[in-house]
Amino acid sequence: MLFTNQQTQGGPRYSSKVLIGNWNEDVELEQVRFKDFLNKRETGSLSINQVQGKVSKSMMPVGHSFSHDGKLRFGDKIMLGNQKTRAFLACDLGDKIQSHEFGCAVTTSNSFQAPVARGVFILTRVSQNDGFPSDYLHYGQEFTLTTHPKLWSSLLYLHSTVVSPFSFAKFSRYQEVCMHSIKGPNTIWIAEHVDSKVRFESQGMPVIANSDVVIKHNQTGQWLSSDQINYRNDFGLDYEVSCHSYLDTRKTQQLSSEKTGKITVDIPTRLQGLQNVWRIFTSERPECAEEKEEVLESSPEVVLNSVKKVLLERGAYGIRGLAKVFKNMDDNGNRLLDPEDFKWGLYNYGIYLNENDIKTLIKTFDRNGDGFVNFDEFLTTIKGKLNDNRLRLVALAYEKLDKNGDGQVTLDDIAKIYDASKHPEVRAGRLTEEQVFRQFITMWDTEKPDGIVTMKEFARYYEDISASIDSDNYFEAMIRSAWKL
Repeated sequence: MLFTNQQTQGGPRYSSKVLIGNWNEDVELEQVRFKDFLNKRETGSLSINQVQGKVSKSMMPVGHSFSHDGKLRFGDKIMLGNQKTRAFLACDLGDKIQSHEFGCAVTTSNSFQAPVARGVFILTRVSQNDGFPSDYLHYGQEFTLTTHPKLWSSLLYLHSTVVSPFSFAKFSRYQEVCMHSIKGPNTIWIAEHVDSKVRFESQGMPVIANSDVVIKHNQTGQWLSSDQINYRNDFGLDYEVSCHSYLDTRKTQQLSSEKTGKITVDIPTRLQGLQNVWRIFTSERPECAEEKEEVLESSPEVVLNSVKKVLLERGAYGIRGLAKVFKNMDDNGNRLLDPEDFKWGLYNYGIYLNENDIKTLIKTFDRNGDGFVNFDEFLTTIKGKLNDNRLRLVALAYEKLDKNGDGQVTLDDIAKIYDASKHPEVRAGRLTEEQVFRQFITMWDTEKPDGIVTMKEFARYYEDISASIDSDNYFEAMIRSAWKL
């Protein structure tokens, strides 16, 4: 409690309604926070939206390969299970590794038991001239592990490098393992037999599907490992993955074999720990395997409907929020985006489409074949035009605002009359009238930064709102209430 000099001398205390201290700054800070929240929600950049989008994409069910003869081939889609953690190798695209230009974390996870996009990897041959026959994976043969195409459009490679002050496992401080965008010497691995007694003799033999192996990093000689070291992420509680050889410290058997001449000193036979043992899983039945079939291209109407469904789930301002994302990416203001910007604009707003659907949209809205997408046409196609009855109501509302008939209405004029009580978000109970009003003011994006709203801009705003309202009667009640018609 704060007191004035008068109060300390026996004067009356402050009334409970008196505001003291930095109350004005607190109110302004709260308004800034609320405005920032609305802006993030409009552009789809709220953390919760990004996490949900990432999790749904990463946990997308996929198939993995079936081996008819029980042997692994290059091109097979596999899962790797660790014997120590009893969990599957998985990558997390949202957990970036700071020591690399683009690298994401790798863990072992119990968040799935069936094949999903983040837990299925593809066996890839390093070189056709590696001295091994056929397309089987052999013990001692170099290979890479890449991500599933449904997880990420570009290939990411399982990668490790020597421990340095800038590169090390997050908790154990062993050799770091991640998924990396650049293929190189640090992305090459070698499968070795799990039994140290026959490891040397098994070199050059095909690797059996659904069998245990140890996986050696070619560049450093360390084995891929995972221990029960907790690693929390957006998927729950995973376990850390590193490159470290957990070798048995006993050498009695090796020394005995060397004495009798069965092996030489340069043949390692020390047992590895369970942390280094991995089982390569393939599909148990042919019908569960992912079939290599041609992907049918969806029609533009089907793809647009899927996009519209996501936007309508965002509420009445879903389309307008996406428009803001596209406009921020439009550097030269010509309302055109190249295919890559168009794709990432959709991704940033939480609209995840596969590569074929993206190509379908680009082909549809690249009218003149110059490689650019007109996002105005795209948005107009999604939201549709106002029908005659709705357009008449919008014109009536604008006429009421345009008191002198000069076709120029200011944002101040709009703010004085607007009533949010019948807004869809208020009726649904998702927002209060005050929240809708504040959001309403921030949503106006005039073509010229002069604060003047033209009839064209006013109608465009209601085209965005109209897309989320099926009933003409409800649209009429909303607009009459909003502008007191």
